[in-house]
Formats: sequence, C-alpha cells, structure tokens
Amino acid sequence: MTLKRRCTTMAELEEVLSHFGIKDPDWVAVVLFVRNLLPRLSIYSDEKKAEIQREVLAGLARGDFSQEHLDEMVAMLDMYVMQTIGALELEEALAQEKRSATELVNEMNSIINSMQGHGERQNRRLDAFRENTVGVIQSSKDRAHIVARVRGLFQELIVEFREEARELAERARMLEHTANFDPLLTELHNRRALDAHVQAAVLAHARGQSGPVSLMLIDVDHFKRVNDTHGHQAGDDVLHALARIITNHAVQYQGFAARYGGEELVVAVRNMDLDKAVVKAEAIRMNVARYDFRIRSDGRLSETPLQFTVSIGVAQSLPGWDAGRLINAADSAMYQAKAMGRNRVCAYREPR
Repeated sequence: MTLKRRCTTMAELEEVLSHFGIKDPDWVAVVLFVRNLLPRLSIYSDEKKAEIQREVLAGLARGDFSQEHLDEMVAMLDMYVMQTIGALELEEALAQEKRSATELVNEMNSIINSMQGHGERQNRRLDAFRENTVGVIQSSKDRAHIVARVRGLFQELIVEFREEARELAERARMLEHTANFDPLLTELHNRRALDAHVQAAVLAHARGQSGPVSLMLIDVDHFKRVNDTHGHQAGDDVLHALARIITNHAVQYQGFAARYGGEELVVAVRNMDLDKAVVKAEAIRMNVARYDFRIRSDGRLSETPLQFTVSIGVAQSLPGWDAGRLINAADSAMYQAKAMGRNRVCAYREPR
C-alpha cells in the first residue's frame, strides 16, 4: 500500500509520523514530498512512483532518523530524479548510437586490415619477382630465352597487380560507404554525410548556383512504445522498413536520404520548393501508414501486422539561412505535427 493511499488527511499523516517516531522537520519534508508532490509529477511512470514510495517506506521502517540516514535517503531521491522518463529515453538513445558507432569502428578496422594485407602481399611478390628474374638471367646464356621468360614473369606480375588494384578499388569504395552511410540503416547516409550535403546545397542556393533546398524531417510516432512492447529487434526492423520506404521515394526525385539520429530520418532535396516537398512528404506518410509490417519472432513473421505512422516536418531554405537553421525549421514543423495528433505533415512558414 502506498503512502498516497494511507495518508489522505493531515490527521492520518500525523498518526503515521507519530507511529514511526518522526519529529525532525527534515524527515517530515521527505514524507511530504513523497505523499503530496510525487503523485503529481508527470516525469515518472506510475510504476516508478510506487517504487520510490516503497523505498521511502522501507527507510522509515528502519526507525533510524539520524542525519546520516537522512543523507542516504536524500541521495536515493536524488538518484531517482536522474532516472526521469526523459533521462531514460536519452540513455537509451545514447546506447543505440554507441552500438552503431561500435559496428562502424569494427567495419572500418576490418577493411583497413585487409588493405594493409594487400600491401604486404605486393611486397612479397615483388621480392619473388626480383629473385625469379635474377635466377633466369643467371641460369641462361640465351638472350631470346631470357627476354621471353622475363616478359612472361612481367605479364604475370601485371595481371596480379591489376587484380590487386581492382580489389583495392573495391575496398576503397567499401571504406567510403562505411564512412558515409549509417551502420544500422545501410540504405541511408549518416549524420556526418547529411550535414555536409545540406551545407553544400544551402550554400549553392545562396550563391544562385541552384534552386531552393527543401528538407523533410521524419520521426516514427510512439517509437518507444514499439521497443517497450515488442523489443529492440522489432524497433530496428521498423527503422529498416522505414529506411526502405524513404529511399524508394527519394530516388524518384534525387533526394538525399539520411538518418538524423535515433528514429528520426531525413530527406533533403535540391531544386524543390516547399509546396512540392509537402506533397512528396505526404506521399511518404501515406505509404508508411499503409505498410503491412510484420514482427519477426524465432525466424517467423507474425500473422498480425503492426501498424506504425510517422510525423513529418518540412522546411525550405530562405535567404540568409545556413544548414543548421534549415534543420531547426524542419524540426520545429515536425514537433508541430506531433502536437497536432501525429501521423501528419506540417510545413514551416516564416511568421508575417
């Protein structure tokens, strides 16, 4: 039974305090906080509130009302303050980004190690070629035979090095992909590549070298609920499905699809005004809402589809804006879409 249920009047509160032998006003403040303020705080779930109340009751039951014990109780409440819903969501987002960063580092290390291996093999082959040619020259007095054998060795070496060059070029392409694309959502560019692309596009527009730049910021509605209810694998699968949908739309109008962070994805489009970008964003929203997504479990897809939706904010670069201003405008429009009920598209328009 929680303190809220037991202490509904001041008389009952005094009775409980008296039962525990509490007279110190600092201890009374702790009890009043848990009784009066905690139930009204929206930053905690009901489960977390009940947990805090149980901890305080357990502390009171000890009957130790010393200053040392009071400091322990305050430290415990301080810890709970740090465990608000917002802080936990941030911690989860940081853990997700750390996981992606680890995958990125592992992939780049693998590629670099393989490229270093190519260099070592080339050195060994050059040494072997030198020994073979010296051996041919020293073992034969027939000039024609020597030239033919050395030419053959050269041709073999050229073929090998050409193959090496082809493989190295492929490794370089993979390294570029690793650097520019998100390690979790491989269809999408990463945040670093997005910032560079948007900055270049905005600068080109400001110089009159290209048309306006429009940005669509796309956020999955109630994404935390998907993770909490179905697990992080389902959350990752939702993001993969969304990445495919967005990529399929973006390629139709040369859009630059990227992951902005967490469950937020972005499409940046050059030479597209705001009204047209809103139409394109609406097409993405409708496609997502109608998508027949199935959760995987033990290698099988669920029979019942999981419907998920997105909120999209759209903005167009204006004179004097930089990349950061454009992204902030799209972000503001996206939060407007959230506030208006989600599963909708909102456009940022400068106040007149």
